[in-house]
Amino acid sequence: MDLTTFRQIVDRSPPAITAYQENLQHLYDYVGLEHGSSYTRSAVSKALYARIRDCFTSGHAAVWRACRSLRTDLIREHTLLNAPLDPYFEVLEHLRDAVRADDNSRTTIEGDWDTAVRTAFDHVQIQSWGSESRRMTYAREFMVAEAARALRDAGYSILLEPGKLSFGLEAETALVATIEELVSSMGGVNVARRIFAYISKDFDPEQQRYHVVRRISTTGEGLPQIPWGYLLQLAAKHIQGRKPYITTDVHWHKLCALSQAYAAVIDVQPYAPTFYGTMDAVDLVPYLQEIALYDTLFRIPQMRPSDVVKIARGMLGWFDLSEPTKGGWSVNQVLEVIGYLLSPSLDARGPIFITETEIRRSCPDIPPNVVAKILDGVLSHPCIGANKNFSLPTDAPTSAQKSSGQDFFLRPLIRSSGRQFILLDRSVCAPACLESLLTQLRTDMKDLDERIGSSIEDFLKNEFASHGICSTGGDYNSGGKHGECDMALETDDTIIFAEIKKKPLTRKAKAGSGAHILLDLAGSILAAQAQAGWHEVRLRKDGHLHLKSKGAISRIDLNEREVERVAVTLLDFGSFQDRILLKQFLEGTLNAAFTPSDANLKKGFQRINEALAEIREQLIELSSGEGDVQPFFHCWFLSVPQLLVLLDNVTDSAGFKAALWSCRHIATGSSDLYFDLSYIKRLRRETTASIN
Repeated sequence: MDLTTFRQIVDRSPPAITAYQENLQHLYDYVGLEHGSSYTRSAVSKALYARIRDCFTSGHAAVWRACRSLRTDLIREHTLLNAPLDPYFEVLEHLRDAVRADDNSRTTIEGDWDTAVRTAFDHVQIQSWGSESRRMTYAREFMVAEAARALRDAGYSILLEPGKLSFGLEAETALVATIEELVSSMGGVNVARRIFAYISKDFDPEQQRYHVVRRISTTGEGLPQIPWGYLLQLAAKHIQGRKPYITTDVHWHKLCALSQAYAAVIDVQPYAPTFYGTMDAVDLVPYLQEIALYDTLFRIPQMRPSDVVKIARGMLGWFDLSEPTKGGWSVNQVLEVIGYLLSPSLDARGPIFITETEIRRSCPDIPPNVVAKILDGVLSHPCIGANKNFSLPTDAPTSAQKSSGQDFFLRPLIRSSGRQFILLDRSVCAPACLESLLTQLRTDMKDLDERIGSSIEDFLKNEFASHGICSTGGDYNSGGKHGECDMALETDDTIIFAEIKKKPLTRKAKAGSGAHILLDLAGSILAAQAQAGWHEVRLRKDGHLHLKSKGAISRIDLNEREVERVAVTLLDFGSFQDRILLKQFLEGTLNAAFTPSDANLKKGFQRINEALAEIREQLIELSSGEGDVQPFFHCWFLSVPQLLVLLDNVTDSAGFKAALWSCRHIATGSSDLYFDLSYIKRLRRETTASIN
């Protein structure tokens, strides 16, 4: 069904029911209801809905999706071509509501569209919903269309096709070139200053991060967000810009308006919550791609600066940090320089200019020539600068560009004039301090990543111990099967299994590559959850586990306690760590198998399917036979930096569980654990203050 055909059906079929509206008995005759002692319009309404459903012998879920797509096309044509919305909009909505199904089946549509549309038109006459709340309820569709109209009116061609809104030939290239020209003419460092001045209102001193998150409404209302993440990437690319700079408010507002409209047309921003319902594997991959592009456009990767050196020492606990590397520096020396760059003495919102002389003065025990080697070879981007091949949000660096350090988030410093360097922001550049160190160490140690995994386990166990939390781990055997448990934490009523994976979120995944998103999530979420799932299965079956580590054996008894499963990554995965997404991901892939279009990815996808098969097997073994409607509600996906924030002010296992549980039963729609923790703390402070 296309929009033109749908309009034609509506136009040639005026609602016949209008002739009977004033007489309920006649309405009963019209819809085929038997007469009784009472008559209600509600009964007529239900009969019409039943007739609509009966028009289709199969494919009700597909009809629902088709109506949703037609509604979007209708809004776009109304906004861009001034096509009328009514009566078509409401007919579509009534038809869609009538065939609403609880499943996501992909059966083919078989049925009579003409009769279904005419019956839906009849239903509108019986129970019209009006048009007052349309723009609020369908804010996403209206806002995307209006952004496209604004760009079209500004001279950028927009293509409108059934089910698709896109830029015309070379229009996107021209638009991005205009945005980049505005950044360059302002100077990237000045653009960065403006960005951080704007988002500083959302800075959290305790977490040392900006809460740049999704702002959604339960009713869907809202405005397109400004793509701060994308603009910051371009600011890094054009850090010096083109002098003389144009830094007027008019210039800045034009940059924000164009980038805001551009991001809106890309259409990955949610306006309403995504924590209702489920989705199948077919819908899941495009949804994951949306999330990746949303993060690239709107979010800004960050880390608490005070945690960086601690994490670095933890992940390299097995290594002699004072030993000189082939680069002529030691890890201790690099960490001393990083410690200065991220020190509270340099606390500021936005760009900081730092000279080599200042660093030498603050690190007097490091020889000057070693400071220069660290700055040039480890921490700063090459002279060519950062992000030189980045323009579109979907641009991912090549292997050569990554190895040369051109990706902005791989090195914290950008060169300025002379021996001066720019740190765009302490919190934003903090993750790059770790990335840059690891990148250089990999050239010396081919097995670095493998050794980091076990070292992070020891680091986390020590961190938990410093907060009064005893953790165990080790190998075990159960029913002839061998298992390896990274960490197990116990409270009076809960056992928490944590499995640690070092797999990072790659730049190709961040750029929206569906295959690489699945591979990255498989190497983190799926692998860890499959491993932790076996611990739960065997613990519930045997009632206990004997964990052997370094010759010592510890016993964990179930004792009717609940079990939580946590996948832990070294660094953040952004919105992919949202608990609602994790639930949808695990549920949506329960009966799925994935096949890559690229034969080179075959082995990686085989591991995905193997992990999914394990999780399915575990679900069967854990099933009580009553059909658990939320089999993955006890699953988490956290990072090491998130765990360190969770441990703030924690002094025992019960305190850690309380911190974790503080956001277990809420859904703000932010898809950001840091924000949710801050939000809950603020609510508690406000509640306490109001009571006192």
